Amino acid sequence: MEPSAAERAIEYYRRRLDELVLASCERVRAADLPFYRAFPLAAMQASVKRVFEAVAADLESDVPHAYPAILSALGVQRASMGVSVTEITAGMHFGFEVVSEAFAVDFAADPDPMLFWERKRGKIAYAGVAALADAYLVAREALIRTQADEILALSTQVLRLHPGVLVCPLIGHFDRERVEAVTTAVLAAVVRHRSRVVLFDLSGVPQMDIGMADPLVGASRAVKLLGAQALLVGMRPEVARIIAALGIDIQEIPALGDLAGGLAHALALLGKQIVDA
Repeated sequence: MEPSAAERAIEYYRRRLDELVLASCERVRAADLPFYRAFPLAAMQASVKRVFEAVAADLESDVPHAYPAILSALGVQRASMGVSVTEITAGMHFGFEVVSEAFAVDFAADPDPMLFWERKRGKIAYAGVAALADAYLVAREALIRTQADEILALSTQVLRLHPGVLVCPLIGHFDRERVEAVTTAVLAAVVRHRSRVVLFDLSGVPQMDIGMADPLVGASRAVKLLGAQALLVGMRPEVARIIAALGIDIQEIPALGDLAGGLAHALALLGKQIVDA
């Protein structure tokens, strides 16, 4: 019995797989895509061959599984490297393009295998891109959450500057959630170290809005309830103007120009002073 169009297409694809892999790698390198630019040729060929073998397996299946699975894993890996989905799909497009061109040439007089390939190509490519996008999005969201947690941890540090004096460096933009996290950390540190003065260092805060200013005032009042005094240090002029424009009353919280001035004031509150040797 004469082989069907599907059987001829699959046999042709598998027989020429190595040639198609090489041609695809050459086209990707010629496109000079940023990620693939530094990819060693041997490593690229091995990676592309695994993808082509996955496509071969899906050519024999009603529902694509192998190609979406390999692109899903690729999406997770590339997301952690900061590679864009566009770069990944561009490389895949070149591979499918090379195969389609080969079919068009070698089956010009026998279009059925070529039509089989194009139908399967569309289904396989769609399933693969969908799997890639889902995996990439989940991986990026996980990475962003991890980074946000790390930033929050860094931004809620409370340091013991001197016996009885704590400093809390505030960095970046603070929303109510971050200010509340800082407040919790500060209050715990005040109790733990039996501190009497807390310096809120605003030198790393580029701007301020009501969503940050109000909770910050609340944090300062909470510190006072524990018998400690809050001081604001390092406030930028633009931040001071914003606070004034918002009509927020911070007169109850002394403000010093920089951390050195804040420490000197804190020591004075403790009945101490800095003396030059």
